[in-house]
Amino acid sequence: MKLCRGLALLALSCLPLLPADASAQQAKPAQQQQQPKEEKTFPKDSSWTLRMLNGKPIPAGMEATMRIDGQFRGAGIAGCNTWSATMWPVRGQRFAVGGIATTKKACPAPAMQFEQAFLRALFDQPVWDIVNGMLEVKSASGTLSFSRGF
Repeated sequence: MKLCRGLALLALSCLPLLPADASAQQAKPAQQQQQPKEEKTFPKDSSWTLRMLNGKPIPAGMEATMRIDGQFRGAGIAGCNTWSATMWPVRGQRFAVGGIATTKKACPAPAMQFEQAFLRALFDQPVWDIVNGMLEVKSASGTLSFSRGF
């Protein structure tokens, strides 16, 4: 009986340590969790020139540009035609696009294919980021790399 009381007292004396140990173990995973990515400022009031489409340099003679003004209106050259649309920031460094307007010029097939690839990538629920001064736009339809200005 004395042995049982001794074991019971020993067990009870350890109880205050258990909650502290448990809380320390629970705190570790929370400390190890990654901090959320800091949102960057949407690049309004800026002009950009396309340098790469899907990791490849722009073909000679092709041009694609994008200007986003202070009222979130985007416009530029798509390769053959000009385009415009409302572009506003959405959480997660995405941007949403309103109705897209383009001119209807007919151009040679390579220019039209380039234009279609550019517009699909630009307006297919893209995620954007600025990396080393370049604007990177990624969507399910492609990746666009822009340098500042045009």
